[in-house]
Amino acid sequence: MFDPPPGYDDLEGDSSPRSSQPEHYFQDLEIEGVGTISARRPMPNAVHSLAMAANSQIDVEARTDYLVLFVRNHLGEGELERIYFEMITGKAPANSIERIARSVATWGTARPTSPSSH
Repeated sequence: MFDPPPGYDDLEGDSSPRSSQPEHYFQDLEIEGVGTISARRPMPNAVHSLAMAANSQIDVEARTDYLVLFVRNHLGEGELERIYFEMITGKAPANSIERIARSVATWGTARPTSPSSH
């Protein structure tokens, strides 16, 4: 079981100002271990790629492709290439794509929640 989040963070995230063209509205997002990236908050149409990235009914390669698609669709121009370069050179952790996906997916929410105590 998980404790439900209080909802204040979700309300604040939902009411934050956004551009009339969300695909062009990028902000700095700080991600532990990765650094600051230029990203945009997810829109409802991002649910499909995120859900497919977690779908255990498809193979690992397809899930990885969906995860990268989700990340690519939410990063500013040149950010994905920069992250790949930093991963190759050891300046960013090997799981940077997963960290970015989690941070973008939970941006402006009270998630992730922590397990409730027994």
